[in-house]
Amino acid sequence: MSDIILRAENLGFSYDDSGSILKDISFTLKKGESLGVLGPNGGGKSTLMKIIAGLLKPTSGEIYFHEKALSTMPSYPYHLFSYVPQTNELNPTMPVKVYEFLDFSISHFKIKDKNLLDELLALVGMSHKKNSLISKLSGGEKQRVLIARAMIQKPELLLLDEPTKGLDSNGQDQLLSLIETIKRRDHTAVMIVDHNINQIIKSCQNILCLNRHSHWHDHRDFLTKNILEDIYHCEFEHLLIHEKDLQNNERAPHSHDHHFCGHDHSDAQELKTKPHPFIRKKS
Repeated sequence: MSDIILRAENLGFSYDDSGSILKDISFTLKKGESLGVLGPNGGGKSTLMKIIAGLLKPTSGEIYFHEKALSTMPSYPYHLFSYVPQTNELNPTMPVKVYEFLDFSISHFKIKDKNLLDELLALVGMSHKKNSLISKLSGGEKQRVLIARAMIQKPELLLLDEPTKGLDSNGQDQLLSLIETIKRRDHTAVMIVDHNINQIIKSCQNILCLNRHSHWHDHRDFLTKNILEDIYHCEFEHLLIHEKDLQNNERAPHSHDHHFCGHDHSDAQELKTKPHPFIRKKS
């Protein structure tokens, strides 16, 4: 069997006559590898994730799982992957404890392993929160519970749509460290959509730069500053400042729009002297 878990070939998507949301998107993802998807807001990142998860149907192109075309399969291979969506599914007012939430999910999949619940809690570092109410958990703890649920069936592919959204820098590091642990333990392929450029570049071997079109797809070591500037239509130093704003939870107009470059970038010179370890200048 091929090591390629997922392959997309010239994927396209549009809503009626509103124009293309995605066009000619191609990439591959192998067993035990991670693919980070970067791009500006409105660039189609979450749309692509929903297509891979089977929530949207592409209007063109083909998806392959283990090199078998999806169009030839009798049904969508949901058993191969788990999807953790961007929008938190956990109702904050529901009086459910962590172990009850996971136990219900395990029962739903008709899994009889009595030790599975405790194993999942240990995996995501939530054993001490077993009897805590979901509503009392922090954002990072809720994400850990969702990841624990996603790992119930030990998927070959884990799809994560902005898993670090709303977390501080420390919380982001911890969550991405957990994802790396899962990847190494189970040789799980991981596909991550996130706005955090630095975290994605550090945690994913391969990068897909997406702005409706597939601008670039390769190993992170070959990613250049010029490629990022091209995909975001903004200088790399500006991107770092935008990202800093997001991490500080600033809500000023345009603070989330990487197309807007009208900020006062008085500290850009300092950032220029500290290049990202994985970002190369164009030779």
